[in-house]
Amino acid sequence: MKKIIVFVCLFAALGAAAAAPPEVNEKVLKAFESTFVKAKDVVWHEMANYYEAHFKQSEIATRAFYDMDGNLLRTTRYYGEENLPINVLTKIKKKYVGKSIYGVTESATEEEVKYHVVLQDEKNWYIIIADGLGSLELSKKYRKA
Repeated sequence: MKKIIVFVCLFAALGAAAAAPPEVNEKVLKAFESTFVKAKDVVWHEMANYYEAHFKQSEIATRAFYDMDGNLLRTTRYYGEENLPINVLTKIKKKYVGKSIYGVTESATEEEVKYHVVLQDEKNWYIIIADGLGSLELSKKYRKA
């Protein structure tokens, strides 16, 4: 019986250690806290050579990637059409009449911002890639089952 209790305690301790959040270095935390002041529900992941933070800001699910020196590498945000820049939204609505926006994934780096917009109609799904200027490119089209 004592062996069983020891094994249960050992597995519980190992499980708690595996679930412990990574210790994020001070440079990264300072950079994150100064950039994302209103971030809520922050969860950190430590990778081989960068940190990844998952959080919500203004009810938008966001991921931010930092190098070990606290430099923001890129962000990814997930939202609906209400958060798309008006010039991009207007061009999509004009070019893809009759299709509704299902969701948006925004990818931003220091060099560029891209919007991966999923559209749908009764028969198909459309993946559109837009840039900050509103240039649109049909990336993929899928038939609904």
